[in-house]
Amino acid sequence: FMYRCHPQTAKLVELIRSGTVGQVRMVQATFGFQAGFNPESRLYNNKLAGGGILDVGTYAVSMARLIAGAAQGKPFADPADVVGLGRVGESKVDEYAAAVLKFNTPAGEIIAQCATAVAANLENTVRIVGSEGSIFVPNPWTADREKGGTFKIHVTSKGKTQEVVVETDRTAFSYEADAVADAVAAGRPEPASPAMTWDDTLGNLRTLDRWRSALGVTYHAETPEAGNLTLAGEPLRRRVDAPMLYGRVPHLDKPVSRFVLGCDNQHSFSYA
Repeated sequence: FMYRCHPQTAKLVELIRSGTVGQVRMVQATFGFQAGFNPESRLYNNKLAGGGILDVGTYAVSMARLIAGAAQGKPFADPADVVGLGRVGESKVDEYAAAVLKFNTPAGEIIAQCATAVAANLENTVRIVGSEGSIFVPNPWTADREKGGTFKIHVTSKGKTQEVVVETDRTAFSYEADAVADAVAAGRPEPASPAMTWDDTLGNLRTLDRWRSALGVTYHAETPEAGNLTLAGEPLRRRVDAPMLYGRVPHLDKPVSRFVLGCDNQHSFSYA
């Protein structure tokens, strides 16, 4: 996520960790837009994993997890509970949806409200409420594709509101590219926090799958009907010239590859 590499996000994490608004209690993160209905577009096509949750909903969830982690001095946190509701349209993808995430922390529970849409223009902001104040971020996703600019974080504490100003000289996408380049140059496998690490990414995906599961959103690629095809859409079959070694298993009337991959405790197709 480009916003994770932006100086505004680093400042936001700094404000949370410094206790500017006390203990974090609640987070609201929204990202959604109104797209004209087109069943063949990637946004509405079930076979293309359409819907808002796996589009801009990923931003809202990643922000909530970032804030919940920062409140504990960690790069991110994963929710203990995920409850989701929304509209699943005729194309069987989520058109607008909301989720409530609960994070268990030593200082008490943090409740996050996330909303996303491909069929509704949302506020597209982030609000954080703490025990001693609140933070409002009017432009959290920093998606300007042409130039840098001035970004403002509104902090309210003890009845007074101040603006924390962040000046930038390039786009969020430039910061993202620089973060990757810096990591490669330093020989690190992943960029530094608050940029997304591999573990952060996997945690985000698990949370998103729990959200859409609550809505009953299943993609065609996850159905048994699609399970007998390769990614190229071809039936699974053994090539005549395949060098694979085969053996026999008692009571199974077919040759079995000697290469066995064990899988257990898989909650769903997408989780596996």
